Amino acid sequence: MHVPPALRRWSVRCGLALLIAIAIGYVPGQVARRDPRAAKLEAQIEELTAEAREVAARNAALRRDIAALRSDVSAIEDRARADLGMVYPDEVVLRLPGPEAEAP
Repeated sequence: MHVPPALRRWSVRCGLALLIAIAIGYVPGQVARRDPRAAKLEAQIEELTAEAREVAARNAALRRDIAALRSDVSAIEDRARADLGMVYPDEVVLRLPGPEAEAP
């Protein structure tokens, strides 16, 4: 079977072009040629993910506080005492100065 020289030549050229394209795609060290903007964006994504985890944890704590304030009488009492300074009638409250108030 005879293959015309032009067809043989073009098939060899296409085959070599395909091999070169595959070799370029799998060249080791491609990480070193990575775009620095992509690395910066990945770092920002990691920071934002960590911040989102912190915010989610704070939200969960606030949800627990809300649930406690809706159902637990002692939680309401503790909050009223701490935030509003409320006391029961005939209760004696002694306020002592802290260590920072003693400085001259």
